[in-house]
Amino acid sequence: MAPPPIAFVTDYGSGDTYAAALSAAVWQVDPSLLALTGMHGVPPGDVLAGAYHVKAMAAALPRGGVVCAVVDPGVGGERRALAVDAGGHLFVLPDNGLVSYVWDETPPLSRQAVSLPISEDASATFHGRDVFAPAAARLALGASLRDLGGDKVEPVLLDAAFARHESDDEVTGVVCAVDRFGNAITTVRDADLGGRHVSAVEWAKKGRSVLAVRTYAEIPDGALAALPGSAGHWEIAARECPAADLGGPARGATVRVHLAA
Repeated sequence: MAPPPIAFVTDYGSGDTYAAALSAAVWQVDPSLLALTGMHGVPPGDVLAGAYHVKAMAAALPRGGVVCAVVDPGVGGERRALAVDAGGHLFVLPDNGLVSYVWDETPPLSRQAVSLPISEDASATFHGRDVFAPAAARLALGASLRDLGGDKVEPVLLDAAFARHESDDEVTGVVCAVDRFGNAITTVRDADLGGRHVSAVEWAKKGRSVLAVRTYAEIPDGALAALPGSAGHWEIAARECPAADLGGPARGATVRVHLAA
């Protein structure tokens, strides 16, 4: 049986050799491994957006698949490197919060993390190539977390990744990512709503408020609406144009989700 795929989530973009170097590092370990391009378009250094895309990428992979995530403004510093098993999905990434969603959404008994050793030969500015990609290759080939070395650890989680319950009827979060279609994806997840329906979503710009729908097709022409996206996060969207073109919230904006009685 073929090894499971490796998919990348990085802020490397496509204008340099950095992204391709990750695939090359995987193939240096074993040229038969399937290294998927994944997503190299995380905004530079944006760990919160990276955490969302790590979750979304993992959901697309089979159990045993490996996400190699590198959004790493602290590369070469004191932050740890991690290998993580979250319910049978595997990850290698810096310990800066990229694992926040997949860790939080996996039952405690089904998750573990170990620190990865960082060789003295590794470039201090390119752990993606010299630490994370080779570790991802070893996991895809069947190595266990214990085989990779290091101690069991509790990973860093981002406070900003999680919505807050301001009252029984209001959940507050932020826009954590804006996708290619201009949908403003928030940190408020379906799981944060306690099974209740959303009546409206508002944000700071002039107290703008929109109603909730279930599909993009339900959004009226020239209007905004809120709906749950495919990864379980609520978003503000428009039809056939970016939400920002109609006054939608930007990355980092605070959003308030009002729950129906």
